[in-house]
Amino acid sequence: MEAGLSDCLEVFRGATRLALRDGHLSNGEKRLLVKLAHALRLEEDEPRLVYDSVVKNAGLSAGRELGGQEKMMVYEQVLEAVLIHTDRSEDELMLVAYLRRAFQISDAEHRAITRSLDRQLEQIIHRNVLQDFRMRLDDTMEKIGGIFDRIGIQI
Repeated sequence: MEAGLSDCLEVFRGATRLALRDGHLSNGEKRLLVKLAHALRLEEDEPRLVYDSVVKNAGLSAGRELGGQEKMMVYEQVLEAVLIHTDRSEDELMLVAYLRRAFQISDAEHRAITRSLDRQLEQIIHRNVLQDFRMRLDDTMEKIGGIFDRIGIQI
């Protein structure tokens, strides 16, 4: 994994900016931003500060630095939330692709994360549901890959 973005507030700011590009937040985008804030271990007031800075196009103080393993865990947690708790709209998949690009997660690392998710869920999900989930995982990964190839990061 290359360095990529490592300031937790800047990562959240980029995701918030991306989610707000159409002027509003869908329920799925809200859910993912809440999950991202939790995964990034933001303080209680930080998501609001970041949101306000995006809306007002104002500066933002530096946040806590993320390590390589933490970036992978954040990405995995958000990806899992997309697969389980959202309708996987292009806007939601764009947020996952943004995180992958921001954290500079390689194809090999991305595949390792999806295999890990598959193994974890195999232990807790009924076989029929798991088969549906695997099809959803494959479809989602294909869509994220297409978005990932076209997304740019504004730092």
